[in-house]
Amino acid sequence: MKYKFRLLEWNGLKGLITTDYGKSNIHLISINVSLCKERFEMNRNWIRIGSVLATLLLVSSALYLYSLITGQKSEAYAESSQEFPLARPAFLGASATYLEQEAGISYYVNTTGPLNLNTAKSAMINIENVTSDYVIGSLAPSGFSSDDYPHCFVHKDGWIVVYYLKVNLANPGTTGWLGKIIDWSDRSQISFPIISNLLYDGLYHIATQTLGISMTNAKYYHFQYPTATKLLFAMKHASAGQTATFNIQIPDTLIIHERSWSCYSITTGAISYTFKIDTTQISRDRGRHYGGPEITEIILGPNIFHAVSISADNYSGNIAYVCLVLLYH
Repeated sequence: MKYKFRLLEWNGLKGLITTDYGKSNIHLISINVSLCKERFEMNRNWIRIGSVLATLLLVSSALYLYSLITGQKSEAYAESSQEFPLARPAFLGASATYLEQEAGISYYVNTTGPLNLNTAKSAMINIENVTSDYVIGSLAPSGFSSDDYPHCFVHKDGWIVVYYLKVNLANPGTTGWLGKIIDWSDRSQISFPIISNLLYDGLYHIATQTLGISMTNAKYYHFQYPTATKLLFAMKHASAGQTATFNIQIPDTLIIHERSWSCYSITTGAISYTFKIDTTQISRDRGRHYGGPEITEIILGPNIFHAVSISADNYSGNIAYVCLVLLYH
């Protein structure tokens, strides 16, 4: 009986085998035991990693499906929109301040003081309050009436706040809603990001142009609704004889503090725009208009998609614009 010894390598494992030429048997004589053990451990580790990844994938899929089924979303969804976070100014204390008693929506910036209050006053009209620490007045954007003038608070320590007054909930028609801040005189804002509004314009005038302060860290805050964390703008425009539409959905997990709107049409000599949510007409008018109470929770209810539309009457050169504004947390 003859035997032949040779080295066999399989999957990185080396062993010495012998073949019996007289029989079709192969006998494993020796194997590199340490290498075999190492390969086994490696394979077992890969199996463990694969199991962990598979578990994570299953959990993620389950959570995603659950969110689809239950509608547990933390954001409002709207086409053609942009969202801004709201942040409480650090200088506000536990006790009520002048701003907390008076202000509504605001846009502010903080910088290293001291600020020259006399210089700040020179950019204001209708000075309302002056102390050794701060000055409060109004700003007069070009082309707007006094009803649209934002208020301005400048503190010597570096705080600059541009704001509108709180909404008078007992008589809401006497005060402006969030739609009031939209500045349709600069219609380039249709291209996002939306930065051109009357609060932004006012802060730029007082902070950058007057006091030389950068607006890089400017933030929004609503003094009337301190728990609000998000401000959403959704815009659309239509040319003469056309209708433009976008969809919006609001999860019922959100608390909506304010629903507001603003419309504008190029043609002002006749009724020239129609703004609707689904089939409900919110406004049909000309020029610039804004409001809030017209959009109730029934009209813009949660968990379903609503169609927001703007139609421009067929006058030569006419363009109609709409902006829907939501404040929520």
